[in-house]
Amino acid sequence: MHDVFINFRGKDTRRNFVSHLYAALSNAGVNTFLDEADFPKGADLKDGLLDRIASSRICVVVFSRNYTESSWCLNELEKIIECHKTHGHIVLPVFYHVVPSQVRHQTGDFGNVLKAFAQERSWGESVMSRWNTALTAATNFSGWNARNTR
Repeated sequence: MHDVFINFRGKDTRRNFVSHLYAALSNAGVNTFLDEADFPKGADLKDGLLDRIASSRICVVVFSRNYTESSWCLNELEKIIECHKTHGHIVLPVFYHVVPSQVRHQTGDFGNVLKAFAQERSWGESVMSRWNTALTAATNFSGWNARNTR
């Protein structure tokens, strides 16, 4: 259905990095999924987003400072990693103003946001373990650090 699915924390990147990425991909003729562009208001997002991930061939994961404040982002990331393992989807991580090693190991500012949000939401160990595994897996793919790339 789509060539590319973009996974991102809207609060951090929707109106800057992601909007430019979406425009560039769309202008190049790449069929790219973006929630606000492709879902009508009031649509059932959960199943719809997971279906869009499964039907995309490439998933761009934009890690940002507050990425882990969103259980949506983390659930999508789990699905992205699952689709890579089962269907060979390509995963392209982008590190937007975060240090890749901090995302990989859930340390520093990135890890602190995750831990604080997990405590606030009372997420259990099994949920945290799944998300930590998905975060680590996603950072093992070759990607881009926005601090070093224009």
